Amino acid sequence: MKHVVRVIAHWALLAHIYISMAGFTLALLFGATGLTLNHQDFGFSEPQIARSEILVDKNLVDNPDQATLEQRVRKKLGIRSPSTDYHDDPDQIQMTFAVPGARTVVTINRVDGRGEVEKESRGFLGKLGDLHKGFDAGSVWYWIIDIAAVLLVISSLTGMVTLLALRARRRTGFTVCALGILTVIVIYVVWVPK
Repeated sequence: MKHVVRVIAHWALLAHIYISMAGFTLALLFGATGLTLNHQDFGFSEPQIARSEILVDKNLVDNPDQATLEQRVRKKLGIRSPSTDYHDDPDQIQMTFAVPGARTVVTINRVDGRGEVEKESRGFLGKLGDLHKGFDAGSVWYWIIDIAAVLLVISSLTGMVTLLALRARRRTGFTVCALGILTVIVIYVVWVPK
């Protein structure tokens, strides 16, 4: 039985070390961006708004094909991302192009083909905040967030198994763990509005 416990502890330790290192960059990123999201008053992600105008071919506005219109607008403005929102109304056509930390809204007047462009940029911390939340980051980043969560869960569980195998540190380790859990519960019960 002792041999089985040693083998499990050995593999748990190896898994803990390497999975923790694999997830280190993601854990650091999500920890730091969580801090900046919680303190947006740092002022580094204040939105910068720029307005301009473009002229869209009247024929294209009168007979709008969404894909063609989006392609022309993207080319005129130098935007690489596809639109995240498209509204075709009797008076105007509105397209939104959003990426982490930035958003461009184009409102095209159907009467004359004139397009009002509003570009909003929230800087580097705004970009990191949107990546943290997964806003407008695409499907690959969506999976990166899930992978980071799984790596953190596995790292935590293998850390617990490793702690079980360390007789000299087991009691202190689980006492600190229990205090951490209790602290979170008390904070939630006492100070989080319900």
